[in-house]
Amino acid sequence: MAWRAKTVVQRRWELVRAWLKGEVSKAALCRRFGVSRKTAYKWVERHAAEGRAGLADRSRAPHRQAGASTAAAVKLVVALRRRYGWGARKLLPELKRRLGEMAPSRATVERILKRQGLTRPRRRRRRVPRYEGQRTPADRPNRVWRADHKGHFTTGDGQRGEPLTTTDGYSRYSVLLAPTSGTGEREARKAFTAAFSCHGLPDVILTDSGNPFVSTTQTGLTRLSVWWIKLGIRHERIAPGRWDQNAGHERFHATLCEATLSPPAPSKRAQRRRFARFQALYNEVRPHEALGQIPPAQLYTPSPRKLPATLAPPAYAADMIVRRVRTNGTIKWQGKLVYIAQLLAGELLGLRQDQAGLVHIHFYAAHLGALQARGRAWIFRRVRPPLQGRPHAP
Repeated sequence: MAWRAKTVVQRRWELVRAWLKGEVSKAALCRRFGVSRKTAYKWVERHAAEGRAGLADRSRAPHRQAGASTAAAVKLVVALRRRYGWGARKLLPELKRRLGEMAPSRATVERILKRQGLTRPRRRRRRVPRYEGQRTPADRPNRVWRADHKGHFTTGDGQRGEPLTTTDGYSRYSVLLAPTSGTGEREARKAFTAAFSCHGLPDVILTDSGNPFVSTTQTGLTRLSVWWIKLGIRHERIAPGRWDQNAGHERFHATLCEATLSPPAPSKRAQRRRFARFQALYNEVRPHEALGQIPPAQLYTPSPRKLPATLAPPAYAADMIVRRVRTNGTIKWQGKLVYIAQLLAGELLGLRQDQAGLVHIHFYAAHLGALQARGRAWIFRRVRPPLQGRPHAP
């Protein structure tokens, strides 16, 4: 039979019961239970006032908080919020003007607004790894393609679309204008396959950090960008919020909207026909101011690099160590497993250690980051690509 442990409340009840019987002196009773006479009197008095329920623990929270906001301050915060719709940062100067030193802090104002249901939590921003590379100038056709999704549109029959657009950075030629239904990788890859088959492969594709071009993983890779890397295409990105770094393509979007999205097409098929007519007019007929009032087709020529039927494996330089990514996304380095990306499972990576001890990791011609020693372990982190050293064998 297991021993039953007695709770503190049970011990208090035994003390009170023995106290009330009076068979043992009070001093001896206090010594037996290991309490002072003051404590014993307290529990006896609580039992007399409340019964056995009075022997339970009570909250030790203070009855009044020294720095608590007054009811008048709370009422004023709510009134100002409903009148102006301001947040805590805007309300604080007005509260200080009216309440002086009694004005609550900004954090207190935020808590008051939250308790009163006058604020909504912000949607968590999608964070992607910072791009560490340099952007390539568009100095010839197919040197840099600029790609993006134009914001969604709705056709007359209620179908949603989100066009995927790509222009040549040098000639402004529209190489891709697909009325995709979303920003998924499958539709994007199908559209880029058609563009590569028709116009060849570019050297660089410049995008923002949205889907399906960049992920929130530590490498920032997606299935689409991995495919580009295997094709020998360098993926570059503009800085967050710097749409001006892709201003020419944004201007193309403005022209596209003016010509094809207002008023809405009756159906998606009709919208596709609108895009085809616009693309032909834009490339072949419409003069472009940045090109000296000539159409883009007069400057654009297809790329000599054709879309291959099969993807060739990477050929790393002789001084690089090759590691294959395991199914769980890790590689083994000096006896330690280091996580890189599960998306690269089964792929070969090239590793080269520099003089500072960083182990730079390459995937085909792309620099993913580096391994850095931390105690006995190794961690993977994003670093700037090394200035020298070819990842591929010449």
